Amino acid sequence: MPAPDLPEALLAPAVDFTAEADLGDLIYWVVNVGDGDCQLLALPALGDGRRPLMVVDVIKATKLNRLVADLAAAGVVADPATFDLVVATHPHEDHIGGMATFLKTHRAQVKELWDPGYWHTSGSFHSMMQAVEDQGIDYLQPSSGTSKWIGKVRITALAPGVSLRNRFDSYGIEINDSSIVLKVEFPAARVIERDEEERLPVELPTRTTLILGADAQTTSWSQVLVDFPQLGPEKTAVTEVLKAARGNEPLDAEILKVPHHASKHGVNLELVEQIAPALSIVSCGRELGKYNFPHLVAQEIMREAREAIAGSQDKERSSDDKLGIHYTGSNLDSGDPAGSVGVIVAPSGSRKLYRFGDNDDENVSLTNARRVG
Repeated sequence: MPAPDLPEALLAPAVDFTAEADLGDLIYWVVNVGDGDCQLLALPALGDGRRPLMVVDVIKATKLNRLVADLAAAGVVADPATFDLVVATHPHEDHIGGMATFLKTHRAQVKELWDPGYWHTSGSFHSMMQAVEDQGIDYLQPSSGTSKWIGKVRITALAPGVSLRNRFDSYGIEINDSSIVLKVEFPAARVIERDEEERLPVELPTRTTLILGADAQTTSWSQVLVDFPQLGPEKTAVTEVLKAARGNEPLDAEILKVPHHASKHGVNLELVEQIAPALSIVSCGRELGKYNFPHLVAQEIMREAREAIAGSQDKERSSDDKLGIHYTGSNLDSGDPAGSVGVIVAPSGSRKLYRFGDNDDENVSLTNARRVG
């Protein structure tokens, strides 16, 4: 099914996006690249005032590079920008087709690259790995549980699971299930302080969680709960303290980057219900593309998880925008593209959602940010 239209009446007049975020905010873009993936995170400024950048997949390097250059020109990020972490979630062309060009463009500004370690025969994969070697970029093949701290942001690999990772070169797995699934938590503290009586504080800081699903499918998602066992549903004084000490449930998130472009193999109802996202973002083309993403069954799963009406014959479904579901490939009901999605997350947990009106072959205009809602 084509990505549904977004009512233009929901969008505020265009503003300069660079004036919308504070230095302490986290900014997340899902760039409209058609059938593919490209995500950029501008993390909260560090003590020196520098905003670290994080990139997850690059299919169109030129569009991403222009967005970064415009952010630098506006003073939002340093010039040249620094990329504390770049993640190539898995070696499919629609995720890493532009990665080698991106790495060569920014050279010394890329501090570290994560890749799942799934060997692939494609030219894009070999070009990416050659760029990593030529430029001496720190390189890591993470599996579930790998964490990295950048200021007040904690980045954890939920997948690939350890057992899947160890099968890459033996029994083999579906390449989509090699995907690096990321959990991004902000703000997150490295330790939980106890008072003089060794009790956990009652009030924990507000935290927003993003789960970036790459192209993970059922095999990968099922492994997440093996590697990150959840506490049972019984609520006692003991389980509540344990929960506080362990942090959030592994699959709870306010923002979900929907896996596999809303393929019917990327999501199931129980998964989306468990994540329970307030905001779901799908990176997809407008005209369905080669694989007809997004699939209707995936769209209905996302809708049912947010508003359960199955079995209710007389109840109409709310529109996707009211359910917090947004597609990069959507048009406005006027016929213009809705474009890239930008989200500003404040330390308080408040969120502001913007659309930029760009086609997949057009650059993101930071002065054409229209807030949704």
